Amino acid sequence: MEVKSNMRDNVKKSMMKFLIAAIVILGLCVSTSGVTAAIGPTIELYPEEPTPQSTVLFTVIIPDSETVSNVQLIVKECKEGDICFTDSFNESMTEKDVDTFEVEITLKHDTATYIEYHVGYLNNDVWEESDSEKLDLKIESNNGNSNGGNDDTNGTPGFEFIGVLISAIFILLILNKRKR
Repeated sequence: MEVKSNMRDNVKKSMMKFLIAAIVILGLCVSTSGVTAAIGPTIELYPEEPTPQSTVLFTVIIPDSETVSNVQLIVKECKEGDICFTDSFNESMTEKDVDTFEVEITLKHDTATYIEYHVGYLNNDVWEESDSEKLDLKIESNNGNSNGGNDDTNGTPGFEFIGVLISAIFILLILNKRKR
């Protein structure tokens, strides 16, 4: 009788270990999986870290652009405090190669600290826009040092936190039941 009781306890312990391991693995899978979306335009800048009042070459790659026309680049120059200048750019882009469009602009404001930009275009007679992107401008001080370029410090956690939180809750529930 005692052997059966020990076997049941061992089986229960093994099942609990397996369940905890499965929950942890599931949580890790959820936290590392990304959200896939339709492939949209890719925007590249040269130089990659522009300075205020510099000339910037914007290159946009739009996959399968046979039905794309009227590609427009929208750029706003802004400064600290999320204050953007009213004279933003809305430039037509020229097709340089298959799926590739370019335009060169010269930034106007010496007090700008970052730029926000996105692309709009006609695709099968439907106007589409990319998500807006923000890029910190490289600010040179009097001695030639810079701020290091793009510092994304919005502090927003990603979706992986949700998976970790769910795993932790399940583990706590299991451990709480084991104590009873």
